[in-house]
Formats: sequence, C-alpha cells, structure tokens
Amino acid sequence: MTEPTPTSSSLDPWWHTFFDNTYAEYGLANDDEETIRKIVDFLVEALELAEGTTLFDQCCGIGRLALPFAERGVRVIGVDRVAGYIKHASEQAQQRRLPAEFHCDDAFAFVAPRPCDAAINWFTSFGYVEDDSINMQMIQRAFESLRPGGRFALDYLNMPRVFADFRPSIIDRPKSPALEGLIVLNENRPDFARGMLDSDWTFIHPDGRRETRQCSTRMYMPHEIVAMLHRCGFADVKLYGSIKGEPLDLTSRRCIAVARKPP
Repeated sequence: MTEPTPTSSSLDPWWHTFFDNTYAEYGLANDDEETIRKIVDFLVEALELAEGTTLFDQCCGIGRLALPFAERGVRVIGVDRVAGYIKHASEQAQQRRLPAEFHCDDAFAFVAPRPCDAAINWFTSFGYVEDDSINMQMIQRAFESLRPGGRFALDYLNMPRVFADFRPSIIDRPKSPALEGLIVLNENRPDFARGMLDSDWTFIHPDGRRETRQCSTRMYMPHEIVAMLHRCGFADVKLYGSIKGEPLDLTSRRCIAVARKPP
C-alpha cells in the first residue's frame, strides 16, 4: 500500500512558504546561548548521548541545536527542507570543523544514512497537517533512523496549558539588536472541528513593510502523542513538562515526549 504524501491535502502546504529568511532571523537565530545550553544539557541526559555518539536532528533549521551538539563531540545528521537553512548550517559546520552533516530533504520521507543513537524533533516541528497518518510518517522516519535501543525526543505544545491560558493575539517586540524595531503579531484561532490551531503571523518592519503568513498546528493532547509513538514502534514513553526534567502537568508550557526504540 502506498503511503499518503504530505502534499495529498494541499497543493502548497503552508510550511513551504512560512519558513523563510524573515522567520529565521526572528524565530531561529534569536535564542540566547544559555537557553540553548540548557536544552542541550537536558537532551544529553535524557537521550544518553556522549562524545562520539550519533544524533539525528529532524527539521534541524539553521542548526541552532545541531551545531552546539557537534561542539560537544556528538556526530550530528540534520535534515530540513529549506535550502537556505541547510546552507547556513553546513557552512557553519565546515568553518568550525564540527562533526555534523546536513541534508536538504523532506523530513516526512528522509531516513538518516546511518543508524543513529538518538533522534530529536524539537521546537514544534511536527503536527502540521490534519491527517494523523501523514504526521506519523515523521515519527516513523525517526524510528527507522535509530539503532535498536536508540532514544527519540519530541518537543510539542502542551495543549491543556494552551487552552487554559489561551490568547487570541500576541504582540512581540524582539529585544535582539539585530531585530530592533520589528513587531510580530501572532493571531490564533482554534478550529475544533478540524482539530487545528490556525495562526496568522504578521511581521511589521521598521520601514513599515508588513509580511503576513499562515500556519496550522494539530491540537494534539499528550495521550495522543504517546499513542502515535507506540503505533510507530516506540516503547517506554516518558512525558516531561520542560527541560528542567519535571513530569508533565496542567501548568507545563511544553510537552516533551522521550521514547525508546526496543532493542
């Protein structure tokens, strides 16, 4: 039986145009070093990574996690469909002589060229379509990329907290000097019939230019994420509420699932 493709429900999926240089400057290159260090520390422990092990970074973007992992001696295989992001990550790895390779490909289909000790899908890089069978293809590719016993971490919204503190609009004025004067308006609309959280992002530049683009994210409850991991073959699923490692609860902003591929 032929698996459905990510484009089966749309001729132009939203993520094909949403992730561009404007989003990269705002959403991918604006994390402080301390935050990244804490994320990497958490994942090193949760995934049992050490120098010389191999990590598959699914939807790696510009390498904001892949490159710090490689600096610690972890061998990284990253994939992202945005050519500009992969070019940036590859150039950084080459210039700094880091053990990281990056592939411009579709994460719904890409399997790491070598068995990996661990895999991550971070920063809500999952759940972009209504069809669960399509979303699960990404989990399945992570499973296929792992050696037996390898671990996988999936970082997602904690929907109970999103609903409890729902804000239909959010205005952000980035503090980074590189983004001085930029205003970002994020307008959110839950569609309960479709099970999707639809958002309009408007970037208002200092010169008055406005860029608006849409995105959608599946409103998965934590137990649904656990069920999909099990259906793809994973076992021993644990849920965390943040990179501090505490168990998931109603107040957690993130839902971090860590699972293991059976030996």
